[in-house]
This record gives sequence, structure tokens and C-alpha cells, in this order.
Amino acid sequence: MHAWPARRHGRASAAVILLGTLMASSARAASLAVPPQGKRALLAWLKAGTYQTTFTPEPEPHASMSAHGPYVRTWYSPMLTEDLRAGRIPFRKGAAMVKELYLRGPDEPPVGYSVMRKLRSRSRLTGRGWLFYETFDGTNDAVSFGRGLAVCTGCYRTGVDYLRSAFRP
Repeated sequence: MHAWPARRHGRASAAVILLGTLMASSARAASLAVPPQGKRALLAWLKAGTYQTTFTPEPEPHASMSAHGPYVRTWYSPMLTEDLRAGRIPFRKGAAMVKELYLRGPDEPPVGYSVMRKLRSRSRLTGRGWLFYETFDGTNDAVSFGRGLAVCTGCYRTGVDYLRSAFRP
């Protein structure tokens, strides 16, 4: 039987604990940087403002270019930000964006959300590589939700891998 010196064993245990803590912290940060795929979990994530801790926002709400109401503010996930800065197109699986929808005015709190999350490396002409979600009232009662939704892809198809915003972080 081999006896480890107490001091050496203590250092090894501390290193294992530190490594485990770092890995758990990295996994938690990564999970915050990607919107959940389920409607209920996604709405809870949005209402908690989770994206605001890791996503890069446009400077302020501005007039909407499409059917999202009068004003929007888009937030870009860390992966989408990296892809844009690197000129990587198509965007990688896991890239995402969140639009806050301001229906009462740009100085009022947002009342709805629109989310796009890349599920496949290729989007295809139908946009099935993207998961779309939109609620105008902050509930899941009349939400648009699904992959390659025609109501979404009809407009976003004209963008760069379905991204139409001119803002670049």
C-alpha cells in the first residue's frame, strides 16, 4: 500500500476541485449564450433577460425594417459576434440573435421578442437551419415558433445567412 504525503494529496484535490469549478462555470456561461429550444424555457430565458449578460446589443432601439412592430433592438450571441467579425458565412450552429420588440415606443420597456437560433450549419433556401420564435405580447399564447417558418424566412431570406440587420458588433 502506497501512502501519499498529506501535502501532495491536498494539492491534487484542490486542483481537481478548481478544474471542476472552472468547467462548470464555462458550461454555465455557454448555456447562457444559446437560447433554449423549447417554447416555455425560451420565454423564461427571455423574460429573465439572460441574453443581456452575454449578448452584444445594438446601441439603442431603432425603427424596425420589417414586421416586428415600430421599434426593435437586436442582441447578438457571442458565437454570432465572432462569426461576423471573422467574416464566417454561413454562421455556425449555435449562432443566435434576440430582437426586443418595442410596440409602445423606443423609450418604453420591450413587450415582445423575436429570436433566431442556428440549428444546422447550412440554412438552405427554406431556412430550416434556423429556429424562429416570436411573441408580440411576452406570452406563448399566439407565438410563432418553429424551424424555417415561412412567415420569417420570407423576409430574412434576403439577408446574409438570414441576418438582415446592418449593425455589426
